[in-house]
Amino acid sequence: MTALVRALCDNPSAFVIRLTWLDYVRRKDLYVVAVFMLLFLIATMTIRIIGIRNDSTAIFLMSAGLTLSHVLAAILAASFSARTFPEEFERGTLMPLMAKPIRRAEVLAGKLLACAGLALGSYLLFVGLTLVAVPMTPGQTWVALAQVTVLQLTGLALLSTMAMAISLYLPGVVTTLVVLLWYFGSGMVLNMIKDSLAPTHAASLAWADRLLSCLPDATLLLHTECFANGSGALGGGLFAGLLLYGAAWIGVFLFWANWRFARIRL
Repeated sequence: MTALVRALCDNPSAFVIRLTWLDYVRRKDLYVVAVFMLLFLIATMTIRIIGIRNDSTAIFLMSAGLTLSHVLAAILAASFSARTFPEEFERGTLMPLMAKPIRRAEVLAGKLLACAGLALGSYLLFVGLTLVAVPMTPGQTWVALAQVTVLQLTGLALLSTMAMAISLYLPGVVTTLVVLLWYFGSGMVLNMIKDSLAPTHAASLAWADRLLSCLPDATLLLHTECFANGSGALGGGLFAGLLLYGAAWIGVFLFWANWRFARIRL
């Protein structure tokens, strides 16, 4: 066991993870996470003290708490992942790291795991605080909650991977805005395009539908209301399909980021 832990600690990607987290501590980025968590804790404890008198209020607060948890974690995932490489390029601090016996793929993996790990860990903590403050109603099941949580974590990992890939082309702030707009509004944008083509370009709609279906739609992974409203767990086939969908797009953006990073001159 000790040998396994030592091997993991000596892994080049683990070294990059530690450096990335230390950099966030130095720049006080982790304090932003701490402030979010403190505000969330104050809100949840206030709700707990006041008390919840009926199921409809509990359902509303559970939905609001889980949605807010996801939004805050998504902002952290996008901002951390989108800024890490552009700021390294600007400061020129990547060169000393690359001078060590470490491959670019290991650097990319370490930075992605560090950024995604912070966002995913924050999300789990936010969800835990929500469950402490808001009691579950009879229609809400642990199976549905587990499915929602896994799909949300997959979506956040997809968001981090996409942000890191695009940040190798665009500035960090621009990348953050682009990926957040895509993450929360991709389904709506795709439907608006389809609706605009439907009345006058029926012949083109079929082609547009095929083309748009090839683009990632992160809103497919958002099923908070299935748990909050007590509508029950997703079917096994649907859940597995959504999980595979998210994992496949993570693989696509990871391959793209690795391809791009391998060709950047430092």
